[in-house]
Order: sequence, then structure tokens, then C-alpha cells
Amino acid sequence: MKIIVTGGAGFVGSHVVELLIKNKHFPIIVDNLHSGKYNHVKKFVDSGKAQFFKIDIRNIKNLMKLPKAPVVIHLAAIASVLESIKNPSYVNDVNVTGTLNILEFCKIKKINKFIFTSSAAIFGMYDKKSSETTETIPNTVYASSKLTGEQYCRIYSELFGMNIVCLRPFNIYGPRQNDSYAGVISKFMDKLNSNQSPIIYGDGKQTRDFIHVDDIAKAYLLSLKYTQKKFDVFNLATGKSTSINHLVDIFLKTANKPKLKPIYKKYIPGVVKYNSTSNQKITKLLKFSPSVKLEDGIPQLWEYVKSH
Repeated sequence: MKIIVTGGAGFVGSHVVELLIKNKHFPIIVDNLHSGKYNHVKKFVDSGKAQFFKIDIRNIKNLMKLPKAPVVIHLAAIASVLESIKNPSYVNDVNVTGTLNILEFCKIKKINKFIFTSSAAIFGMYDKKSSETTETIPNTVYASSKLTGEQYCRIYSELFGMNIVCLRPFNIYGPRQNDSYAGVISKFMDKLNSNQSPIIYGDGKQTRDFIHVDDIAKAYLLSLKYTQKKFDVFNLATGKSTSINHLVDIFLKTANKPKLKPIYKKYIPGVVKYNSTSNQKITKLLKFSPSVKLEDGIPQLWEYVKSH
């Protein structure tokens, strides 16, 4: 099956493209290469297993030139909270107007299946265990842009009968992660690679739900078959939270550098302390089951970074 993948040359997108090909699908990759890298998908395009179009999703005229496909997986976005603070209009333009353009493209081309990439950031400073029914109070332009995207998806589903799944990934890590949008895992990796102590802001007891990019890609594949509701949202996570202190222990063991003790600095205001969610809904309805444990994923990532 032909599947349009926006942002398909990016960190998550290239893994989704790879898994789609393994499952006999034909990805039509759409990317403006702002943060994505053509090298991530070049071998698939060269071998005739995928098509590539360098298009900015803000340009609906160019989007209309794309070949028709039964499904669109929409990953293209500016995924940086920092960028949304520095340049809110730009992030809003890409994430909100761009999403609206893709939905309009689907409506005009009569594409009925749409998978949208939202974010756990829509919960804002909520620091208890979240679920799909938890109140959404975004506290950054990035988070707000993702919640707006969800709302547009619901509207298009209701008005035009489109079958839409919104996935809300938590803290993604894995090979090909973009350095400019790096999270704590990339930062620890860089420090230890340079033989420097990792830096922890706060007491290290703050938690995150880290999920491997391979498991993220698997959720997109499973979403293709979901038809139970015309519109639905899923928190995409392992359901297991890890403290930053435990994360740094895994890193020090992986790098075999037990003498490099972490440096603790002042907690950064405005950053959520405890981040956890139930993955009960996605497990039950999409039959999703994460397969990469953090204790295995970090060593794999360490080897990948060292070899690249």
C-alpha cells in the first residue's frame, strides 16, 4: 500500500518509513529537509522501495502535486520547545498551518485515513499519572500547536468522515536523534562521549517515560488498521517511568565510567518534574506492546553513536 509520510526523512519518520517497507508498504516521503536528512532514506529511494518529494508542508500548492495514496502519516513538525519560545510564529506556521494544509490535502484528494503526531507536551505541568482523559493545559507554543493539531483532526473527522488516529508520544530516544532537539539522553551521551560528567538539573528524582523509536514506529504501523472509532487519541509510552538518577546510572554502567559522577545544578523552573502515563488504552485497542527496555536501548544507542 502507498502511504504518504510527512517528515519521513526525520528521526522518527525515517524509522517509520523503514518499518513500513519491511511490511511491504510503499512510502511516499515528504520532507523539506529542515531537520530531516536525505541520507536517512536515500537507500530506500535508490532501491525503488520509496519515493521522495522535497516539499514544505506550508505550501499547499506543492502538496497538491503529490500522488494520491490511501493513507497519510503526518510527522512533519518543528519539535523544539526552545524554538517555539524563540520563534513562536514560525513554529505555529509549520505545526498548525502545515497540519491544516495536510488535512485539506486529504479532504480534496479523498484520502480517508490520517495518523497525526501529537505530543505528551499537551499536558503541560501535570505531574500525576496521565491518561487520554487528563485535562490538557499546554504551557508552551509547541504544546499548544500540537493540541490545536489534534482539534483540527477531530473537526475534519466529524465534518468529512475521515478516519483519524492521534498519537501522543512521550520521551522518544534512539538512533538518528536530531542533535538540535536533543533531550536528556542525547545530552548524557555527548557528555560521556567527551569524558565529562553528566549534568542533572534538580535532585534527579524527576521522572520521564522513555520510549525507543522502534516501539514508536510499531505504534504507527498498528494505527493503520485501527477503525474502532472515526477519531481517537492514544498516549504512546511504555507506561513505566524512570528517574533521571536511574537513567544516569544506566549510562555510567554502559559507558563503563563509574568515576564520572553526575554534577547537580539548580532545577530549571517551568519544567515538569514527574512525567508518567498509563498505556492501558493503546495496549488494549491497538494491541501495542513496547519491546525495547531502557536497560537494553541505552547500550544499543551507545554502540550506534560510537560507530557513527
